[in-house]
Amino acid sequence: GELILTLEGHSYWVQSVSWSPDGTKLASGSGRVDHGDWCAGEVFIWDSASGAKLTQLEGHSSLVTSLVWSPDCTKLVSGGDGSGSEEYSWDNPGEILVWDAATGVKLFELKGHSKRVTS
Repeated sequence: GELILTLEGHSYWVQSVSWSPDGTKLASGSGRVDHGDWCAGEVFIWDSASGAKLTQLEGHSSLVTSLVWSPDCTKLVSGGDGSGSEEYSWDNPGEILVWDAATGVKLFELKGHSKRVTS
């Protein structure tokens, strides 16, 4: 194997990466994981051929640990720690956001997870 692309732009460690089902895009999610040190999570969508960042999805209150595309590539689901608090804990509530993958608009949030979403 040889290195094909390096995708740069996240402020913190990347926690999750997902190929779109048609292979044309990649999604990556990140966030800070240091105890007592909080930051908003980041989700980027990239062109898989050129490595160009297509869009940034803004709305996660903390780190993003899970990403999955809809089968038709029109939506992206991201999950993680929804605490938005400076108190880092595995017991923080989970957060799942559903996005329009073309526009980067948050469509809705799925609520009810009492713990962080990891998959």
